[in-house]
Amino acid sequence: MLRFLVFIFAITICHCELSKEKEDKTIKDLEDKIVNDIVTHKVMMYSKTYCPYSKKLKAILATYEIDDLKIVELDKSGHTEEMQQILKKYSGRTTVPQLFISGRFIGGHDETRAIEDKGELRPLLEKANALFTNRVHVNGA
Repeated sequence: MLRFLVFIFAITICHCELSKEKEDKTIKDLEDKIVNDIVTHKVMMYSKTYCPYSKKLKAILATYEIDDLKIVELDKSGHTEEMQQILKKYSGRTTVPQLFISGRFIGGHDETRAIEDKGELRPLLEKANALFTNRVHVNGA
């Protein structure tokens, strides 16, 4: 009986260690995906579908013809808490919305609204070549 209990205990420990390794790999994969999205997309936003500030930031961004905008809805990801903790490394916060332009954290709704109100959002987007109007037309197209 003692051997059986030791065997069960050993299996439990192994299972816990394997679960931890799998969890670590999942978090590493999520972080790699987040970093890739932030540096690959000209405009990257992390949001939640029900967040009123996320909706307001989307409305601000919708006033521009953004060429390369990706929005990730954390509440639809299946990894909301993990993604928020990863984002904290890059933005200093876990709340949404979070806006990145050219790989740089800009802020949430309030910061973006302030930048927009000062007339500085369009130049930021232009500098990132994130607007359709930044495209170079070839052969009069």
